[in-house]
Amino acid sequence: MKSFSYKNKNYSFKDLILIFLSKYLGTQFGKMHYLRLNIDIERTKSVMSDFNLQVKELCYEDFLLGDKNIFKGKKLELIKNRIIEDGYKAYGIIENGKLIYSTWFSTKNLSLTIQTKTIPLLLNEGILEDSYTHPIARNRQLHSQMNIFRIMKLSELGKNRILALVLDGNMAAFKVQFKSGFEALGTFYCGRFLGFNFHTLKKSKYDNK
Repeated sequence: MKSFSYKNKNYSFKDLILIFLSKYLGTQFGKMHYLRLNIDIERTKSVMSDFNLQVKELCYEDFLLGDKNIFKGKKLELIKNRIIEDGYKAYGIIENGKLIYSTWFSTKNLSLTIQTKTIPLLLNEGILEDSYTHPIARNRQLHSQMNIFRIMKLSELGKNRILALVLDGNMAAFKVQFKSGFEALGTFYCGRFLGFNFHTLKKSKYDNK
């Protein structure tokens, strides 16, 4: 595919159109990568054999022990809704009365932050949702370990295919997912254009790959 240079970076023609729309028409969008892992249960069990973190399934009150700059307002409202919604589970680590790490997965729907409408998962699928590390716990490789923990938990629920979405340019997230065994299947865009939410994800085209 032909690429074009803009501000010393190479972009496709589609990317340049979206950049123009973002800059001059107030459109907000993000390019997302669609990743998938077919669970190798023996590999996962082998990695988990060295797992020694003290993890608990989180309730709403546990998030009140987190970073007050992050867990507030609409974020707490989202958490409250997820806790009572079937299909979401949250796990985390609490040390010295502080929530230092939290992470989610879903077994029902793939959700995009710009969309109120969700995309149903197949019965054998789960998706890794957002995670957060408190500043005092960074550089402890918690996310890499908790990625495998979530994969194991989803396997115990009968899931053998795990999905993940990574924002374009987030190399740290890519590194964690690739290390866990994920492969990138494609990209899509999501955002807001002239007051309307949109996304270009066609999940069905990946389901049989």
